[in-house]
Amino acid sequence: MSDAEQLVRDLVQKIAEEQGYGDCHIELKSFTTGGANYTSQLFHITITAPDKDDLKLFAKIACVGEQIRKQTPFKMFETEIYFYTELLKHYQDLEEKHNVPKQHRLATVKFYGCNQEYLNEILVLEDLSSLGFDIHDRFKSFDWEYAARSIVELAKLHALSIAFSKEKPEEYEVLAKFLSFELNPEDFKPMMENMARSALAVVKEENRWRLEAHLQKMKDLKSSHYFRPLNCPVVTHGDFRPSNLMHRVHEDGRLELVPVDYQMLKVSNPGIDLMYYIFGGSDEDFRDKHYHQLLDYYYEQLSNALVRLDIDPVKTYPKEAFDSDIKEVEPYGIFVGMMMVPLLTVDAENAPSMDGGDLSDFLIKPNGLAISRLNGIINSFIKLGVL
Repeated sequence: MSDAEQLVRDLVQKIAEEQGYGDCHIELKSFTTGGANYTSQLFHITITAPDKDDLKLFAKIACVGEQIRKQTPFKMFETEIYFYTELLKHYQDLEEKHNVPKQHRLATVKFYGCNQEYLNEILVLEDLSSLGFDIHDRFKSFDWEYAARSIVELAKLHALSIAFSKEKPEEYEVLAKFLSFELNPEDFKPMMENMARSALAVVKEENRWRLEAHLQKMKDLKSSHYFRPLNCPVVTHGDFRPSNLMHRVHEDGRLELVPVDYQMLKVSNPGIDLMYYIFGGSDEDFRDKHYHQLLDYYYEQLSNALVRLDIDPVKTYPKEAFDSDIKEVEPYGIFVGMMMVPLLTVDAENAPSMDGGDLSDFLIKPNGLAISRLNGIINSFIKLGVL
């Protein structure tokens, strides 16, 4: 038995006893997501006991090594544990206080327990896959129905953080400080330069000059430029993409979706999550048809979520302020295309490992799909007038 498996087994045994499964059998099955997850070792867990329904759980144990943790400012596992143990409780209290209808509350997975030991952090959650949930095929663009359902959940998440900041300002200040980070440009400079070279090498020749000119213009910007709170600070998901969304289709055709993986929370602006989601998971054809429609739909859903929390959206975040923020952070989608699309579309056998090495391991040579997606992103930004 591996050390990781033993750590999970010890924690699950404790959880089983807490859930009334004293005389039980615990089955652990390690699995992978085929390149969709880089930071954790994953387990399906089944707890069986006499006269009890089987308890299906899911565990993730950190596999990010010391070197990469030193190079990045993100407290990934500490942040996700904080979300499930503290922040989510604040959000649920707000929903309860304002009598938000059940169908309009943030969809979340049930949390069972955790281990906070450094380098061996573990989260144990309800196994949504046992309930028929799955993740979207990351090699395919999402359609309007899926995107719209995703945006509804994103709007709820952002709205709750706005309500939290207004109703519990002192606690929010503590949260904002905890989630703050500053990227050291010197640590990331070699990686960014290599990323730019890799992108320029695969962009179509007739558009290469446009990307070169944009990168030249952007080179003096601070690394945190696009992450500024702007007109309406929110706690962003930070990694809002189909691989971090579980979904299932009900018999009546209704699509249900649950966001997961809250490792990259930060206080920023809504456009960061939107640009990451849109340019990380859609193709050019989807954006041609739905880009502006999806942004308008987000604002509509954010407004609805704020009203349910008794907040005036027009006073808090007028549409013209939202539109201004989108224009300000829109070019972040180009970074997503250069840096994240090769990672999000990497073939399973080429997926990077985070238990050793350093950030340079994440400079993945783009495959055919990533090259197509990147060129589509360049085309989209030409149409938007950004390039």
